[in-house]
Amino acid sequence: MKRFEGKVVLITGAASGIGAATAERLADEGAKLILADVQEPALKEVVEKLQSKGTEVFATVSDVSNPADVEDTVSGGVKQFGRLDVLCNIAGILQFSHTHEYPLEDWNRILGVNLTGTFLMCRAAIPHLLETKGNIVNMSSTAGLAGHPWTAAYSASKGGVLALTYTLAVEYGKQGLRANAICPGSIQTPIAKAFQVPEGADEKLVYRIMPLDTFRGPETVASTVAFVASEDACHINGESIRVDGATLS
Repeated sequence: MKRFEGKVVLITGAASGIGAATAERLADEGAKLILADVQEPALKEVVEKLQSKGTEVFATVSDVSNPADVEDTVSGGVKQFGRLDVLCNIAGILQFSHTHEYPLEDWNRILGVNLTGTFLMCRAAIPHLLETKGNIVNMSSTAGLAGHPWTAAYSASKGGVLALTYTLAVEYGKQGLRANAICPGSIQTPIAKAFQVPEGADEKLVYRIMPLDTFRGPETVASTVAFVASEDACHINGESIRVDGATLS
């Protein structure tokens, strides 16, 4: 299946987890890739793996919360390939803490990457996506759909991503641009592996965010991204799709 032959896809957070899995999936389906991440060594490994299989890649070490980095990523990728068809905003960070102890600096950093970074990428990419009648896939979370303990900044940022996605879908839908969000949960990623119940917290609250199925790998989400970003989903716009094994939250 080569749904992305002749297509150019920009993926943030491409050095690990869902971002890396999405890059590999879309490369297998024929996409040319623009990859961005702050983790230079890990990004280099992903690029080398993809290029060894014949994928054309433009990669940049980029902080999505930095407007200059964002502009350089989009303009550099479009200059390399001449077009942009899909934007996948996957870069994200998370920190667990009691809300009343949450440092403002950490709050601002998480919203800066997860929400403002998504906005900045969308703002830079939309003019190019309008030209190709392309689409945006934003990575939200089940944490943006219901209360998750100890994730105040992360949950707020992912709820904001959902609202931003719905806005873009309405604002640009008649111009041929789609925007959808995916809400993963219980996925084996570096973020999930870093989970630790804060000191003094009620561990019973963890059961609210455990899957009825099981934890699965990031390729589970990557396959959903591939569908939503493809022409198979041409009649899907302004939606949020849970990929979480049916958690209780």
